[in-house]
Amino acid sequence: MKKITWLLLVLLALALVAAQCGGPAATEAPAQATEAPAQPQEAPTEAAPAPAPAEESGPFRVAIVMPSPTTDMAWGESIYDSLLRLQEETGGEANFEIAYSEGMFNVTDAAAAIRDYADSGYDLVIAHGTQYGTSLFEIAPDYPDTSFAWGTATDTGADQGLNNVFAYEARAEQGGFVNGVLAAHLTQSGVLGVVGPVEAGDAKLYIDGFVAGAKYANADITVNVSYTGSFGDTALAAEAANTHIQAGADILTGSAQQVVGAIGVAKEKGVLWMGTQADQSPLAPDIVAATQFYDWVPALRDMMEKHQSGTMGGVVYSLTLDNGGLQMLYSDNLDQNAVAAAKDTEAAIAAGSIDPFTAEAGAGAAMADEAAATLNYDFDPVRVAIIMPSSITDMAWSQSLYDSLKQIQDVVGADKLEIAYSEGMFNVTDAAAAIRDYAENGYNLVIAHGAQYGTSLFEIAPDYPDTSFAWGTTTDTGAEQGVTNVFAYEPRAEQGGYVSGVLAANLTKSGIIGVVGPVNAGDAKLHIDGFLAGVKAANPEAQVNVSFTGSFGDTALAAEAANTHIQAGADVLTGSAQQVVGAIGVAKDKGIPWMGIQSDQSPLAPDIVVATVLYDWRATLINMIKMNQSGEKGGKVLQLTLANGGQTMIYADSLPAEAVAAAKAAEAGIISGDIMVEIQ
Repeated sequence: MKKITWLLLVLLALALVAAQCGGPAATEAPAQATEAPAQPQEAPTEAAPAPAPAEESGPFRVAIVMPSPTTDMAWGESIYDSLLRLQEETGGEANFEIAYSEGMFNVTDAAAAIRDYADSGYDLVIAHGTQYGTSLFEIAPDYPDTSFAWGTATDTGADQGLNNVFAYEARAEQGGFVNGVLAAHLTQSGVLGVVGPVEAGDAKLYIDGFVAGAKYANADITVNVSYTGSFGDTALAAEAANTHIQAGADILTGSAQQVVGAIGVAKEKGVLWMGTQADQSPLAPDIVAATQFYDWVPALRDMMEKHQSGTMGGVVYSLTLDNGGLQMLYSDNLDQNAVAAAKDTEAAIAAGSIDPFTAEAGAGAAMADEAAATLNYDFDPVRVAIIMPSSITDMAWSQSLYDSLKQIQDVVGADKLEIAYSEGMFNVTDAAAAIRDYAENGYNLVIAHGAQYGTSLFEIAPDYPDTSFAWGTTTDTGAEQGVTNVFAYEPRAEQGGYVSGVLAANLTKSGIIGVVGPVNAGDAKLHIDGFLAGVKAANPEAQVNVSFTGSFGDTALAAEAANTHIQAGADVLTGSAQQVVGAIGVAKDKGIPWMGIQSDQSPLAPDIVVATVLYDWRATLINMIKMNQSGEKGGKVLQLTLANGGQTMIYADSLPAEAVAAAKAAEAGIISGDIMVEIQ
């Protein structure tokens, strides 16, 4: 297999972990991890090669002690099923032995079981509940060759001198938030009910996330939460479910093994249920609408591999949406618009652009409205100024924004939208002076179209509280510095980059593709990372050569890079920033297909620009104008995505139909959330 060259493919060591069953608050979990300090380490959960079978001494032996049964449809079953999957992966019982003690509500009995398993020579003993932590820390020092694990927790006992304890947690608020968004889109009554067990562990995280997600999607929604005070009392859970339904709830959710009772009531009443931890759909396939599923396999696999290599503990694992330890399962019979909203939220949490703990109520509805009201030009007269590092005819970054602003002006008229601009502002000091001048002259929205302008912007903005400022590509609105009148924006360029990569992989004959990058930062980096991922997904054998010129505007360097790629065998090229004019000239001379981004570059070479990821800023600009006029001067991050139309794919008519079909399938997959683009 050929290698993707000129790149650093960085594997983030992630971790799996879940919390529950009567313990302190939980946090994240899955995959590989790093040697454990106090903070959890995340790790990817892509299937790693199965570890080598246990040595001649016998199978790898794992014992688990848990408060509930292996068939509880929740906390216990989620990890036990993962152990069974890992057993199958490693070759069966001959290589991987599993023992368990279930129903260990009595901590003293659980401690005796933990010690017995260690005495019996088990390699890994898992205490699956935070209530077991004190006992575990007392027992572990007596068995230095045994690895122990517990959760949900982030304490490996390092402060107490322990080095043979792993910790794990599930960031259950993430999937809870997604379920909350989904519920808000599905409810007809506007009332949701939550059946909680004990207000602790991953149960609390899940419920807090669910409430935040529902409020994020609809600030006016009612979410009634009750805690039964028990993890396993199904009768109390059933009673709570009935109470919620009587109060008008048409969707229910809850956590822990008690939910079997609540799901029974939901099934009887025909009320939708959203689960967490394990897949509860077998109990009631028609009403279990969605599940946050815990996948412990990567974390367990990593614990085994570390033990076999001599690392007995000291690692924290976290299950997250990003590393795959948390996975969202959706019923096939749900409203697809609601599922799309949930998947968009899922992707945003995984990307870090939504924090379930800080998400603003109603923000999701506002973003949905942004897409729906994308080109609603109903705003009062406004004055907008732009400061940009390159020209309004650069065929790239600056032109894309200016063209969008002009398109709005063409619709509403120059008397309703006044535009001023300063181009070629490479000097940050000159740019700062221009920003201040526009604010001083009463422009309503001043856009600093470059990440290099951020420091100046945050110094100037407080002096003009009635002016809205904006900058990108970034997600920093200056809130931490007390700034309230700055918007931030970013194109999620990895999305269009991925689609272009799929297309390139379907077009190349030589199997070699060249990328002319400017500086390894911003949307240029995102585009390239996405492009590489798309090529790899479509053709793992293809070779992608990437070079960075170190400049956004040096067309001569870009031309030189393009020539080098072609000499190395590349028969498809792509690149980013205003420098690409030089690269496109070379591609035109050599008859090499080019894939563009930001602005439509086909006027430069109609026969060789075969695809473009076009940045359409109109909705973003209109949204900022409307917020300014409604009194909201800043504090929001706006993104260009394929789903909201901020990125639009343009394909040349000359392309093979099958290549375009593959690209459009990738485009649809990203929009639906079925394809998650990994960036380095």
